[in-house]
Amino acid sequence: MIVVHAADDLRDAILERRIAGHSVGFVPTMGAMHAGQLSLVERARVQNGCVVVSSFVNPHAFSTLDERDPGERDHDRDLALLERAEVDIAFLPDVTTLYPPGDTTRVTVEGLTRRLEGASRPGHMDGLTTVMLKLIHLVGPARLYMGQRHAQQVVLVRRMLRDLFMNTELVVCSTVREDDGLALSSANARLGIEERHAASCLYNALNAAMAAYDSGERSAEVLRWRMTDVVSAEPKARIDYISVADAGTLDELQRVSGPAIALLAVWIGRVRLTDNMPLASDLA
Repeated sequence: MIVVHAADDLRDAILERRIAGHSVGFVPTMGAMHAGQLSLVERARVQNGCVVVSSFVNPHAFSTLDERDPGERDHDRDLALLERAEVDIAFLPDVTTLYPPGDTTRVTVEGLTRRLEGASRPGHMDGLTTVMLKLIHLVGPARLYMGQRHAQQVVLVRRMLRDLFMNTELVVCSTVREDDGLALSSANARLGIEERHAASCLYNALNAAMAAYDSGERSAEVLRWRMTDVVSAEPKARIDYISVADAGTLDELQRVSGPAIALLAVWIGRVRLTDNMPLASDLA
C-alpha cells in the first residue's frame, strides 16, 4: 500500500494503475476506521483493480456532531487496517492540500443541502459536497463507494454526479450494524454502558416504521409518530429530527406512494446518532 499526502503524488500513483489497465474504486472516509467503512473497501476491492481510500476530516463540514473529535484519529491503526484490507493507495491530505490559501469555492446542491442534517448543522452539507467534489476530481474514480447509513449524503452526491455530468458510478452499500441493530459509527465508542443500551431505540424506531409500512400504513405522519413514540419512551434520548422523505428529493411526505426513506437524528446523552431505513426501495 502506498501512503500519499500531496495531490500531485496521488495523481501520479493513480496514473500508474490506470496505465496498467486498472479501474479505480474510491472510498472517502474521515478516518477512525470501523467495520462499516471496511465493508466499503471490501466491495471496492472486488470490483476494481485499484482501490483508493482517503482519510480527511473536513473543517468546512466539521464540527461533526456524530463523529469523534479529529484529534482522536489514530492514523497508524487506520493504515494497518487498510493495509490488511489490501488497499492500494491511502490518501491522507492536510487541510491546505484540499483548501489552499485563498480558496473560496463552495458547492451547494439547491434544495438538498439545507434540510435535515443541513438544517441541524448549518453549512455541514455544503462542506460535504464541496470536499467530495474536490476528492472525486483528484481521484477520478470509475466507482465511488458510500454507505446507506449516510443516506442524505448519498442523495446529495448522486444529484451532484448527475448534474455535473461526472463519469463516476455511485455504489451504495448496506448499513453495517451491531447485533442489536445499532448502525456502526465512530460515535458509538463515546457511549457509556447505559447510553449504549439506550441507543438501540434508533433501530427500534425505524423497525416500528417499517413494520407499519409493511402492514399497509401509507400515511407519512403516522409513520413519523411510530418512530417518535419509540424514541420518546427512552429517557436518555432527545430527538433532533424524525423524517419520512422522498428517497430522491428528501422532500417530507404526506403519503408514501413511491421510494421513500425513514430518517432520524437523536441525542443519546451528549452523543448525536443518525440512522435511516428505506421503506419502499433501496437507494442503491
